[in-house]
Amino acid sequence: RDTCRASAASQCRPMASFKLPGPEPAQTLEGHEGAVLSLSWTKNGQYIMTASQDKSVRLWNPHSGKHIKKFAGCHNQEVNDVLIADDNSKFVSCGSDKLIFQWDVTSGQVVRKFTGHERKVNALAFGPKEEVLLSASHDKTVRIWDLRARGKGPIQVLTGAVDSVLCLMTHGDEIITGSVDGGLRSYDVRQGQLVTDQLQQPIGSISVSNDGQCLLVSTLDSHIHLLEHLDGSELTSYTGHTNKRVKVQSALDPTDSFIASGSEDGKLHFWELVEATPLAGAQQGHSAAVLCLAFFEETLVSASADGVIKVWRPSSGC
Repeated sequence: RDTCRASAASQCRPMASFKLPGPEPAQTLEGHEGAVLSLSWTKNGQYIMTASQDKSVRLWNPHSGKHIKKFAGCHNQEVNDVLIADDNSKFVSCGSDKLIFQWDVTSGQVVRKFTGHERKVNALAFGPKEEVLLSASHDKTVRIWDLRARGKGPIQVLTGAVDSVLCLMTHGDEIITGSVDGGLRSYDVRQGQLVTDQLQQPIGSISVSNDGQCLLVSTLDSHIHLLEHLDGSELTSYTGHTNKRVKVQSALDPTDSFIASGSEDGKLHFWELVEATPLAGAQQGHSAAVLCLAFFEETLVSASADGVIKVWRPSSGC
């Protein structure tokens, strides 16, 4: 079953269709006083939020380059991830202080605190309809929190990892996690099933293709793997970037035609999806490791250990 490769190939042939970011950023956003560890778009693509080593979360307009608001004073260690609710009224953040906070955007106040993790919290994801929140931690667990009820503790704890869980995502009722132990784990909570694919290297990034048929998984041996979502078989892999020390995010562009990744060398790297050939694009993006990136339509935002966020748009004429 090779539908992922076949469908990608049909989309990828015309090279002119690649909307690669241009060589110069459209905007440069500065203000964080430490590495930017996570970024998240609002659903409507008007704003981004960034989480930083400087213990703050910030709200920006990436189109105008304007810094709108700083949220701080609750996390007492680095903020590792941030997620924005679909209606833009609230967001959640997690940190190395083992804590998760839900914030009101307008007031800037915390409206709920989630406690229970025994080590730092690395990543967050919403479940279907944002009824639950999932958190992945250095304590080797994923915890599920009910956002509708005000109960203190998690409603479920997912185990199985034997080392820190660095990243997670949801796809329908499926929860997919990546761990330092090399395990790519897929939990079907309703069926009570767990399937593990062992990639032998720490997993720092997981995303799903827009057609849902492929998983893109970054491992800390400077490889990115394109896997068949259904059975975990590897379709191809991408190399050329540097990723051995820290979590570095990768992503498919919105048309599933090329791959983008950060890198510890400060560059943004791009590959054609099917043939895995490197594509020319923005090269030296930052002065330090590019840790996270995310697309909204043709706009790509990248953020770095240098504390700087850059906004990239396709070169004119592509």
